[in-house]
Amino acid sequence: MSQQTESLQARYDALNQQIDAALHTALRNRSGLTFVAVSKRQPLAVVHQAYALGIRNFGESQVQEGVPKVKASPEDITWHFIGHLQKNKVRKAVKHFAYIHSIDSLSLLQRVEAISAEERLCPKVMLQVNYALDTDKYGLHPEATEPVLEAALGLKHVACIGLMGIPPLAADEEKIRAYFEGMAALRDQLKQRFPQWPGRLSLGMSSDFGVAIQCGSHFIRVGSALFGERN
Repeated sequence: MSQQTESLQARYDALNQQIDAALHTALRNRSGLTFVAVSKRQPLAVVHQAYALGIRNFGESQVQEGVPKVKASPEDITWHFIGHLQKNKVRKAVKHFAYIHSIDSLSLLQRVEAISAEERLCPKVMLQVNYALDTDKYGLHPEATEPVLEAALGLKHVACIGLMGIPPLAADEEKIRAYFEGMAALRDQLKQRFPQWPGRLSLGMSSDFGVAIQCGSHFIRVGSALFGERN
């Protein structure tokens, strides 16, 4: 085992301990949680090292970087698109990613539906909510989420399974927890209106996934805490 693989293994073991501790605090088990290894700006060899550790969910935030990795990686990997999706990149995203976490407008949702119909595919999608109304982030205004979700649930070629959010960059733990709790409350409110909707939450990254798990997140998107700081 190379030194790089050993350090990756050590970080993954440490992460699993932190995940287990957060799940224990929240009285949850692993069955409802998906660990997405965010491999953006990581070379293909590192993806394959992570795969060898048993990781099967990977996330990319740029189509042009992600697609070559998808094509060159084992077929049993589940790929998640987690970045801002430009409309001219929708077809490639639909063809190569099983999940799209970042549907941030009704027009993008409609574009994904149209392309998915043409490609005879049905990606799982999440609506990205700009819950903190952060001017630096994409996403739906919280009050605009319900009509977009209603539209999504009427479509045939996308499966809208939940909400995604990113807290403000400089927020402390108290504000991050309030953000995640607010996202969970919005989800609960929407589930009252749409009880058949799965209502999954994609919350939590390297610096705050423990808090996200405690607040009920189903997908955590972990990059630097697993792979180390990017170049």
